Amino acid sequence: MRLDTEDLATFVQVVDSGTLTAAALRLGLAKSVVSKRVAGLEARLGAKLLNRAPRHVSPTEAGALLYARARPLLAQLEGLVDDVSAQSGTLRGSIRIAGPMSFGTRHLGPAIASFMRRYEQIEVSLDLDDRHVDLLAGGYDLAVRIGRLGDSSMRTRRLGTSHRVLCGSAEYLARAGLPDTLEALPAHACLGYANAPSGHIWRFMPCEGGERRLAQHRSVALRGRLTANSGEALLDAARAGLGLTLLPTFMVGPAVAAGELVPVAVPGWVPVPDSIHIVYPETPAMPAKLRALIEHLAATIAEPFPWDAAPAIAAALPLPAARR
Repeated sequence: MRLDTEDLATFVQVVDSGTLTAAALRLGLAKSVVSKRVAGLEARLGAKLLNRAPRHVSPTEAGALLYARARPLLAQLEGLVDDVSAQSGTLRGSIRIAGPMSFGTRHLGPAIASFMRRYEQIEVSLDLDDRHVDLLAGGYDLAVRIGRLGDSSMRTRRLGTSHRVLCGSAEYLARAGLPDTLEALPAHACLGYANAPSGHIWRFMPCEGGERRLAQHRSVALRGRLTANSGEALLDAARAGLGLTLLPTFMVGPAVAAGELVPVAVPGWVPVPDSIHIVYPETPAMPAKLRALIEHLAATIAEPFPWDAAPAIAAALPLPAARR
């Protein structure tokens, strides 16, 4: 009996994704085609491969056996095709990427554009959303994420540190005054980020003589008139004088340089920074196109970041971080 590799690949993708809909999205096929391929595979093997529920599918015992054997074989075959193509300098195929909205628009998008100019047969689907998405369920090959990563089976590649700056408009600060201690912050109108688990809790760590001690961080509970799931909305609100906001330096740089926002330093304390990572599923053999993209992003989005070097931002960062 000969099995069609497309049918096998479709079945593996269904198991990886957890639903027929997610698998169809990743494969670029209609859900009916995915269902037909899996049903055909079950008919040829004479075995039920999937337990189907309204919102989830899982492999049967026979399906788990087929998945365990087929997945590494298909990965090796795909890697072989990619590697042979790469020998001639040609990469082809589609890549599905997830990323945060503001960082994606300002920095990830241009980096991907330069990658696509280099490899003209690569097709990219880029989804920008400030919420973290499930890579496997959403059919993504990789994601760029900013924040502290939780426990995960995903592999990661660190790109660098995302510093954050407390800032407000000159008009707001003239009206409300400068907070000179962490204890003074709750008296201010603060603009919270809804996609963070702690939208109205800001974390700071001590900074003395250029030394930053994350282990001694302080969390400050805040109040505010606005909570938004978009950093851009918070940036606009801060410009309009609605309060203080805590945003990444890659976002506030232009507004600070234009005099629309003023960095606010709380003596002895700095905002706890985040990290920028590439996140991607563990695979037995990574396709050459993904290896090339990851290396390209790591080279293009690399420290020292230009947005941290701008004088108005560098002055707000603690030493020695501003000189890295």
